[in-house]
Amino acid sequence: MELAYPPNSQSALSSLNPSISIRSSAAVRSLTLALGVTGLLLFGMSQLIATDLEAPPTEAPPKVAPIHMPDVKPTVYQQKTLQKPQELPPPAAPASVEPQVEPGTIPLDISPPITTRTGVKTAIISADPLPIYKPAPRYPRRAMARGIEGYVIVEFTISKSGSVKNPRVVGGFDVTGVPTDVFDRSALNAVARFKYRPTMVDGKPVEKHGVRNRISYKLAE
Repeated sequence: MELAYPPNSQSALSSLNPSISIRSSAAVRSLTLALGVTGLLLFGMSQLIATDLEAPPTEAPPKVAPIHMPDVKPTVYQQKTLQKPQELPPPAAPASVEPQVEPGTIPLDISPPITTRTGVKTAIISADPLPIYKPAPRYPRRAMARGIEGYVIVEFTISKSGSVKNPRVVGGFDVTGVPTDVFDRSALNAVARFKYRPTMVDGKPVEKHGVRNRISYKLAE
């Protein structure tokens, strides 16, 4: 019976066995490592699938209260139309004021001297104030432009020297009797320049209080 392998085949097989065994062991290790990695991957995937993943909670945005805008009405400025100033009437013709001087009565009590054996007694003289100088008042321009006529009653005191003190207006009126102050200043300025012979009592000058004078204003025709 012939051998199927040549005589040196046994030695050849024995020389190949170590290399085959080394390769097989490396293959087994690689396969084991691959199986382990695959198992780990499968385990990790199963864990991920089994885990119920939820999205991170999101905070709701803060609520903003509604803004109520008030009803704004536009402001309309209405420009007033300027009226044309009224033209003043033409100035009246210059008026001549007729001062009315009312001289007072001067009662004189003159008694004859009484002669006695012991001597002579002189007479005692008493007299009311007598106007000496009364200048005409100036007609106010405003009254002249409006054609106003009237009169003013002024009260004052006559001093011992005959000058006027503390003049004041008692009343001023137009020709219709309506009160007006258009002549007051003119009347006071005129009265302040009046001159009188002072009141005489027992031959001596004294002050006279409460003297009144009426000053009239009339336009010339």
